[in-house]
Amino acid sequence: MRFLPNKKLFLCATMALSLTACGGGSDSKDTNTSSVEDNTITYTKLPTFINVKEGQEVTLSLNASGASAGSLNFTWTVRGVDGDVAFTGQGSDTITFTAPEVSQQSSLSISVKLNTSNVIGFVDQHSSVSVADTDSSTVAPQPDTGSVVEELDLSVLVSGSTWMETAHQYMTTPSTEGGYNHTTVKVSRPLDIVSFDQSEHTFTAQVCGDQQSTNVKVDDFFANTSCAEGTVSTVLTQTENSFTITKMCGDDVAATSTFKHVSESAQKSFGKLAVNFANYPQLAETNQLCGVIATSYVEAKDSNNETLTSADATVVRLISQYEGSPFELSFTFGGKPSDLLASLSSVGTGNFAQLETSLYPEISQRKSDSGMLNLDWDNTDTHIKAEFNFDLPLSTFKNEKVTGNFELKLD
Repeated sequence: MRFLPNKKLFLCATMALSLTACGGGSDSKDTNTSSVEDNTITYTKLPTFINVKEGQEVTLSLNASGASAGSLNFTWTVRGVDGDVAFTGQGSDTITFTAPEVSQQSSLSISVKLNTSNVIGFVDQHSSVSVADTDSSTVAPQPDTGSVVEELDLSVLVSGSTWMETAHQYMTTPSTEGGYNHTTVKVSRPLDIVSFDQSEHTFTAQVCGDQQSTNVKVDDFFANTSCAEGTVSTVLTQTENSFTITKMCGDDVAATSTFKHVSESAQKSFGKLAVNFANYPQLAETNQLCGVIATSYVEAKDSNNETLTSADATVVRLISQYEGSPFELSFTFGGKPSDLLASLSSVGTGNFAQLETSLYPEISQRKSDSGMLNLDWDNTDTHIKAEFNFDLPLSTFKNEKVTGNFELKLD
């Protein structure tokens, strides 16, 4: 494993709790007895989930303050799968440790207790730290560090508002050679809220490009994602403008979806698209564009956990209007969005472009494996710019030349 340069990470939550001591029987202050005020402190809760990389320096602090804060004694434990992890700061309200080297995604368990007997109100703190193997591009996604809740407050889903969903799925499957395959899939897509039902813990939304609304039941959100081992559980976290649904298999994350508020009213513009045809009307540049971006990374490992091979793949769906009717242009290619060039060839790659329009059935749903996709070098997996050209094989013409450009921004 390689070691990253140390980076100090200060992690704390925003909720402060009040600690109050038991007072004496007199209203006047006794110099031999600590007053309630003297034994009142505030502290910040530890985040439930923390995501770090091996070799990273991590600092966790309760940020205790108050007249008696300096006399408090805390007992910390930092424990991994191979035993306790060394740290500094035992007894204080702040500790620092270096995330251990790992050969694959691993977890640490953090706990802290207050030993001072004359202070009441403190709740023992616990946190789970996910340590990523920096030699691998496969990282199990983690839920955000918002407050863990038993039930989501769906009243934030105002009818007509637009939200962005970012979903991750992390899978490990055995291979026939005795090793296994790691697969990480990320999907980003906007959706418009139709309604919600708090009593049923459900909401209805229209996903970009879909004509029909989808009913989402939070409790069954990842019903089709199975766990090979570990106890199945669901973690719900929520902040002011976002919430996350996470399926856990023991201490491992199997899948997670985060929904973030975009606008109070339906947003129809997430970029721009222009399409030029040789024999059909042009789609002049329009900003009435939404879309979906899906990226995946697969890594094959042998029985000794050595990487045999790896591959990236990207799918981009662009949804707009063409001559007053729905229009979709999609690209499927092996590689990352920032790979600069993608050959739309089926030979050895399976790359292709495809468009759909009800106005011209002869060019609708036809795949093209002849052309190029020129990607911008600043692209990310949520913001993609590109120019394209490809030939559609037709029966009415020898071929149909299609060129254009797009920008899709989902972050």
